This record gives sequence, C-alpha cells and structure tokens, in this order.
Amino acid sequence: MTPDILLHLLARFLHIGPIILLLGGVFYARQVVAPALQMLGNDQEVAVGAISQQRFRSTLWTLLGLIVLSGLYNFFTYAGPKHSSSYQMWFGIKMLLVLHVLATAILWGTSPYRDVAAAEKGKRRLLSMIVSGFLAVFISAYLRSLSQRGL
Repeated sequence: MTPDILLHLLARFLHIGPIILLLGGVFYARQVVAPALQMLGNDQEVAVGAISQQRFRSTLWTLLGLIVLSGLYNFFTYAGPKHSSSYQMWFGIKMLLVLHVLATAILWGTSPYRDVAAAEKGKRRLLSMIVSGFLAVFISAYLRSLSQRGL
C-alpha cells in the first residue's frame, strides 16, 4: 500500500468515524437520555442534564474539529475528474445540511441547561441534528455513487 493511499484512507476514516460517533451520540441522547431525564423531578432533570451536557462538551468539540478538518482536507486534496453541475448542486445542499448540524451542535453544546424549557429546546435541537445529519449522509452516499460513475 502506497503512502498516498494510506493517507487517503486515514483521512476518510478520520472524517466518517467522527460523523458516526456524533450522529450516534446525538441519537442516543435524543432517544434514550432525554426520556430518562423526564422521569426525574424537575430539579434533578436540570442537574443531571447539565452534568451530561458538560461531560459531552469536550467530546463534541473534538468530533466537530475532526469532521471539519478532515472534510476540508478531503475537499482540497480531491484530484479526480471534474464533477457535473448536478453533483455540485447536491454537494452544496449537503454542505448546507452539514453547516446546520455544526451550528446546532455548537448551540446545543454551549447553551445553559437551566430549566425544563431549555431541555425541550435541546430535544428539538437534537432532533434537527439527527434529521439533517442523516440527510447529509444519504446525500453523501448518492454523491459517492456519482463519483464512482465519473459524473
């Protein structure tokens, strides 16, 4: 295996791996942690929610950093054929979804978790990250198929 191929595989792994972890963590938080927190009293829900959010914050920053840096590396080192206008349109839509996920993740990770109303807003943010993230992954799969066909 040549060093170029190894570097390409490593960059793809460092891009796709953190995306899987981020979307999986967000899905788990929305589907498991949020309903479990609702079973607690309001004071406990806020306290445990704030601690959970604080503990996940450093992981969130690491994942977002890896996603952005590896994505930029993959984008700027692409040496394949020129893509069609359809590919570029779908790539632009994917980037808008990715930017939505990044902005929502930053808002979710940095906003104070101080009351039940904030918890409800946080659950909506988690749901929007899940939907946008999975749509971006679906579009990525479509773009990959276009690339493999040379379009």
